[in-house]
Amino acid sequence: MIEIRAAEITDLPSVAQLVALSFHPGGGWQALWRGFLQLGIEQDLRDRWQRERPHYHCWLAVIPIGHASRCVGSVEVHLREIKGQPSPYLSNLAVHPDYRRRGIGRRLLHTVETHLCSTYSDLYLHVLAQNQAARQLYDRCGFEVIEEGFTFWGERKLLLRKSLASDRPYSPSPMSSWV
Repeated sequence: MIEIRAAEITDLPSVAQLVALSFHPGGGWQALWRGFLQLGIEQDLRDRWQRERPHYHCWLAVIPIGHASRCVGSVEVHLREIKGQPSPYLSNLAVHPDYRRRGIGRRLLHTVETHLCSTYSDLYLHVLAQNQAARQLYDRCGFEVIEEGFTFWGERKLLLRKSLASDRPYSPSPMSSWV
């Protein structure tokens, strides 16, 4: 049974391993390079954890194994300036290749939305235009393309937005902490 929970700082090595595997899955010599990449990702996670709290959160999808657990999915959210306003920005939604297409990404997205909807009206993220699987997930979950651009490496990327507002009045509070 897969459980969604908030990450703890001790989870960061597992998250870094998952993110490296999910975004850089190459085999052969690339698998050797992934170990170095994983160390950089872990340090980046630690920096965000320490620098951006309380406006940085990471949630995990884990499978309990005895007294331990295996991280099979993760997602991060932090505040980022979008169109001149501090807004919640989703990054590094990753699901282990062996656990994809089981609803884990959707459950992680739902967790983020549930935690943000009482404070914010929109959620943003970037996705590479050629990442069809991710684009289908985001489309099914209600995200819309609002802008196109390019990565540092020249790949086409899309800025997506999802409205979190329902019939409640919207009052932005970017300095509130996220529980």
